[in-house]
Amino acid sequence: MKTTFKLTTLLLIVILIGAGKTTLAIEKTKKYHESWPSAGIESLQISNKFGEVKFVNTNASTVTIDVLVTVESTSESKATDIINNIDIKISKSGSVVHAETTFENSFRGNNRFSIDYVINVPSDKNLEVSNKYGNVVVGQLTGKGSFDVQYGSITAVSLKGISTKINLAYGKGNIDEAGNTEIEVSYSDISMGTLGNLRLNSKYSNIEADKAADIQTESRYDKFNFAEVVSLNADTKYTQIRVGKLSRKLYIGAGYGGIKIEKISPDFESIDITNSYGQIYLGLGNLNYSLDAKCNYCGIDYPTDRYKGNRIKENTSIQLNGNIGSGGGKVRIDSRYGEIKLGE
Repeated sequence: MKTTFKLTTLLLIVILIGAGKTTLAIEKTKKYHESWPSAGIESLQISNKFGEVKFVNTNASTVTIDVLVTVESTSESKATDIINNIDIKISKSGSVVHAETTFENSFRGNNRFSIDYVINVPSDKNLEVSNKYGNVVVGQLTGKGSFDVQYGSITAVSLKGISTKINLAYGKGNIDEAGNTEIEVSYSDISMGTLGNLRLNSKYSNIEADKAADIQTESRYDKFNFAEVVSLNADTKYTQIRVGKLSRKLYIGAGYGGIKIEKISPDFESIDITNSYGQIYLGLGNLNYSLDAKCNYCGIDYPTDRYKGNRIKENTSIQLNGNIGSGGGKVRIDSRYGEIKLGE
């Protein structure tokens, strides 16, 4: 019995050692490098998959592209076969630099590998970037920017060019500051600092911004959190909207969501809301404004002691048309099945 136990134990140890050897990763790498004087370059077009694309601004006189392909496998031959099926095509045509990650037709994406770009480029060059299953990192950009990121994240310090476009799907975004920006986003989270004008088309996403000038958005199933906005124009369904402070104008067509504007500037111009199946809160405080409000199958909470005008109450509706205080900015609300509160 002891001999049998010893032989069984020894056999088990041998099997485990053998199994351990098969799980040890063989790593192979391949590097690419190209550089050009920056004076002859206006734009870069980068297309990658399965890795990071990082832009740095460390040398204004040159544009450099460095790519590291890393493969891990269980054998030397398999690692070699995988890495030979990956190629980076880098070229320059006129004033435009192109870099693209390509794969052989027989390549299978279930291997363990990464393809990472580090690109040094002056901030005034134009960037057109596509990256899938990986992140994009940008430092300073004063040129035009176009970024298509899927199943990854985009992080930027400053996007201050005259035109910035971002398409983000199934990922995350973090942008410290940007100028005028167009964003199309789905199934993602984006956090932004100070923005210029924002054109936003979104669905199933969470969007945050510290400060923005004019926001125009079409939204479905989102959550918006804007700390400070000059003007907001929104067409939404199933979206929650929160604005910390509104300065000038608000126009919202909403259904099955909620609208909360915590504070409104005394010199605001107009608020126009058409809403159904969602609560409305406007932090108008002691401001003076004209009011045209109608609520069907809901109620209106307003400062009755400061209101002067018509009030029509029917079975399922209430309608107000008059002034709060001495009048001023215009407030128009038409709501169905959504309570209205005009409060502090």
